[in-house]
Amino acid sequence: MRRLIALGLGAALFASTALARPPGPDEIGEFYFYYNTSGQIVGQASMDCDGVLNETGIRTSRYSAGHLICNPD
Repeated sequence: MRRLIALGLGAALFASTALARPPGPDEIGEFYFYYNTSGQIVGQASMDCDGVLNETGIRTSRYSAGHLICNPD
């Protein structure tokens, strides 16, 4: 019985880890660059000053983030 519980908990942990999506922009002016293990950019995501989300490539667990300065209206 303990093995069955341990197996179930392990499967749940693996599933939640496998489904976790790396973070991306959720604020106006925020941007992310995503890198592979060699340090090459493989994706990017940004939210422009109008709140439009733009994404290219893929998201990875290796990333850097920053913010643009948006002029007030």
